[in-house]
Amino acid sequence: MSFRTAYGNAWSENGWRMCDRNECERIYIDGANNDYLAAMIVRSGPSEVVLRAWATWYHRNVEPLDRYQSGVGDDWGWSATNDVANSNHLSGTALDFNAVQYPWGARVMPRERIAKVREGLKLFRGFVFWGADWARADEMHYQIGVREFDADGQPNRALVAFADELVNGLHGILAPAVPAAPEYDDFVLEGFGQLVPRRS
Repeated sequence: MSFRTAYGNAWSENGWRMCDRNECERIYIDGANNDYLAAMIVRSGPSEVVLRAWATWYHRNVEPLDRYQSGVGDDWGWSATNDVANSNHLSGTALDFNAVQYPWGARVMPRERIAKVREGLKLFRGFVFWGADWARADEMHYQIGVREFDADGQPNRALVAFADELVNGLHGILAPAVPAAPEYDDFVLEGFGQLVPRRS
């Protein structure tokens, strides 16, 4: 595991340590042609879980991520270099989706697709931030929306807890959703009670 300074910065814009490739892992999207998602490399740990879940939700609900089938595709994450000195790609905490369709600085995404992205972001409770919300639009770009550490220096507890929820079936993205336990009112419970023979 190793961290670094990139362009004089030890931390990326979203408050994560700049890292080398060995801090990261490639993510795979169920149902996609992952040959064209080979550059989707992100920081290991809860950030990987959240970004993998977001990429999976996007692929299923917004548009396919494997549409551009040339080279490694046009979806990517961690990078060793970047035109932006404090880029979140340098810390492995950002992904670009369908970059050929969404040039940096342009607002070209159709309105209905924007609405779908917004719907998904609500499910992710602020743990994913969309680059379209910057003054200079970056519609391809999604990143971890919280800092790496809490104020006491511990890994971000809320992010860890949210990643655990996703692994355990939240929204049915990474695992089957766990059905809620049925709730019965007193009338129904009393009826069941009459069917069960009582022992004296």
